[in-house]
Amino acid sequence: MRSTARISSHPVHPMLVMFPFGLWVTSLIFDVLGRIFDNGSLFAAGFYLLIAGCVGALLAAVPGAIDLFTVVPPNSSARQRGYIHGSMNVVALLLFAFIAWRRGNAQAVPDNISLLLSFVGIAGICVSGWLGGTLVYRNQIGIDRRYANAKSVLERTVADRGRPLANVGEIGQGQLMLARVGPEAERIAVAKCPDGVHAFQDRCTHKGGPLSDGALIDCKVQCPWHGSQFDVTTGRVVAGPAERQIQTFATEERAGEIYLSPKRDDAKKAA
Repeated sequence: MRSTARISSHPVHPMLVMFPFGLWVTSLIFDVLGRIFDNGSLFAAGFYLLIAGCVGALLAAVPGAIDLFTVVPPNSSARQRGYIHGSMNVVALLLFAFIAWRRGNAQAVPDNISLLLSFVGIAGICVSGWLGGTLVYRNQIGIDRRYANAKSVLERTVADRGRPLANVGEIGQGQLMLARVGPEAERIAVAKCPDGVHAFQDRCTHKGGPLSDGALIDCKVQCPWHGSQFDVTTGRVVAGPAERQIQTFATEERAGEIYLSPKRDDAKKAA
């Protein structure tokens, strides 16, 4: 799931998160050293780094929020993890802003409470960073996965079901595409198999993983998060941990374009 807030194919959020973390950690180190050596210059440096960390956190929050609401699949374990990750970062920002307000100026000597709160804030963003790492390395948020010979990730936004999803020639054999259909941006995955083009819900019934970002082999799609496999022609579960089948949609080809047909009667709608 390629990042929305990116420079070329590189997500912006992880580029910026290093600044608040590094600045806040260094601020605490300078404050501790200032207390040990009774050095006012170290206190001043710690205060300015504290402020800079807050500014860096605000800058990092913008692309992070964009990716959370545009890239992370809704109703998924990753979306819940993203909410916790973002909330912890906001709490940390407010905590460090409070510390800066409490100190008042660069000449003030940080007291024990300020140092303790700084330590708590750093511990909190370490946990938040661990969650962020899980979003990237387990849930593959911000990963730019491209198919062979593809110039870009295959994604489409379609106004309604009466519009074509894609041209037949756009999707290669064994490739997947994500279509966001209608005003509610319903996520529908499109797969091209030897027997034709198939459409099915993008959401894995296990933890909500994006099937359009998975692997398609012999008309079986594998979820990239936990490995559940589904038959894209019927929606049935081929391999767990998923237990419920996915919803499928009939497709038809008209004038070289792929359209959605009414939903198949034999497909059960996943919760």
